[in-house]
Amino acid sequence: MPFPDAVTVQVRDQSLNLLGVVSDFTSLTLKPRFNDVGTFVLSIAADSAKAALLLPGNGLVIRRGSKVLMSGPIREPNWDSGQGRGTLTVNGVDDMALLAGTACWPKPTAAANAQTDPVYKISAVVAETAMRALVNLNIGPGAQAARKISNLTLASDGLHGPTITKQVNQFDNLLTVLQDIGKTAGLGFRIVQVGSNLQFQVYEPADLSATAKFSFALGNLTSASYSVTAPTCTKAIVVAGGETTARVVKDYTRADPAFPGPWIEQFVDKTDVDSTVADRDAQMDQAADEALTAGAAQVALSITPIDTPFLQFGRDYTVGDKVSCQVRDDFLSDVVREVEIGFSAQDGYVAKAAIGSPDATDKNDPDAAYTAYFKQLFNRMRRAETRKPS
Repeated sequence: MPFPDAVTVQVRDQSLNLLGVVSDFTSLTLKPRFNDVGTFVLSIAADSAKAALLLPGNGLVIRRGSKVLMSGPIREPNWDSGQGRGTLTVNGVDDMALLAGTACWPKPTAAANAQTDPVYKISAVVAETAMRALVNLNIGPGAQAARKISNLTLASDGLHGPTITKQVNQFDNLLTVLQDIGKTAGLGFRIVQVGSNLQFQVYEPADLSATAKFSFALGNLTSASYSVTAPTCTKAIVVAGGETTARVVKDYTRADPAFPGPWIEQFVDKTDVDSTVADRDAQMDQAADEALTAGAAQVALSITPIDTPFLQFGRDYTVGDKVSCQVRDDFLSDVVREVEIGFSAQDGYVAKAAIGSPDATDKNDPDAAYTAYFKQLFNRMRRAETRKPS
């Protein structure tokens, strides 16, 4: 089975110049993720003329037609002797890894020894504008020379999303901060190669639930599994002040009608916020919104779709878009969180999509649970470290 609709694998150098096309790979797997770092794995005969291009420092640009499915650096080449000269397999990540490897400085344009502020303040700014500013000032065109990624640009500001007020603790991870804003604002973001540059883009995911439908009856679905995880937070208890100013406590409730019963409280520590500042309530509101969104019931739908002439990944829908899938007698609509696409001479083209709430597919993964726990613990420690001494 051929790889559908002209999937092209290009190799780029460190300056993002295109060096050639790899058309003789033996297998390719890529996993684009919504608002997260994607991955790719490519295997090729070690004696291929193109194998010499697949070196750390270079990268891949993977297209379907004119659309870039993924671009990113090669991280791990591996050679296996096998038959003949063997097989070269390279692993890599997409360019979103730039965000995952960046900390948010409280004074982004100042030197390291001037980072004395405990927080970076976002005050009554449209969500997309705030997200662009965080990238621009930390690693984009507006960053100091030592931190600037010279070939990173920003797409124009579409002013998407609501107005937000938020404090970012010093050295919080940039990707995590953007994910938190994106979840509550309903926005997607990505970094992808455009021409000879990388571009940070913020966008509103498309609602394709009326047109992008999957079902066995339509002939574009081979398997599906569905699960729901109960909420972990339906009432956020937000506490501000208490260090040098009086403590203020507010509670926020977001009931889930599918899970009636007593509320589930969660303490949200905003004691780093001075309770006398004018935007205290806005910051508490934002913190509560993020906690309630993260703690809402998780819906997970895993499907194995079939590309048809009428509906194809990368052409008609992509990660972040809302699609519909028939579950028993009804169609369930939700966001495509990730798609794992594989091609090999033996198995042909295979795609598997995860649809549903953020991180829903990891709820039953013990490693993911530990990661979430330690992330929460780290954030609490970071907040404690950034408080002003009494």
